[in-house]
Amino acid sequence: MAQTTNAMSGRNCYIALSTGGTTFTDISGFANSVEPDGGERQTGSVHTADTDTPIITAGKRDAITVKVKAVYTEVSTDPYTVVKTAYEAASALWVRWAPKGNTSGNLGFTTASGIVKTAPYAGVSDVSNGEALMIEFDLETPYITPAAIA
Repeated sequence: MAQTTNAMSGRNCYIALSTGGTTFTDISGFANSVEPDGGERQTGSVHTADTDTPIITAGKRDAITVKVKAVYTEVSTDPYTVVKTAYEAASALWVRWAPKGNTSGNLGFTTASGIVKTAPYAGVSDVSNGEALMIEFDLETPYITPAAIA
């Protein structure tokens, strides 16, 4: 098989948040990564007397954790405040991202209603460099829906 020529970087990605699941606020100018993890499907197995290999069955899927990293600012409409409010109130939050950007026809991913499970508070790791301070939070969600952007 020939090597692909369709590889892409995340340099043009779109990342957004929603507190209601319908209207999303673009945070691409703040966020620098989205990392889904988990969602493993449970499996079962049993051996029978007849063969040397097991019978494998499919069970339920586990929750998915979506880790988002964004620049820390103290403006009330910026990601830190939105995520902190959702975390402290235990209220729903949605994350949407599109690796190729928010353009019609590109593939996007949207979480189901999720709960922020890690504190998004900013820390200071190294005062000697000039890097922007970042926040990081984990959203736990039951599933992610991939769909073409309309």
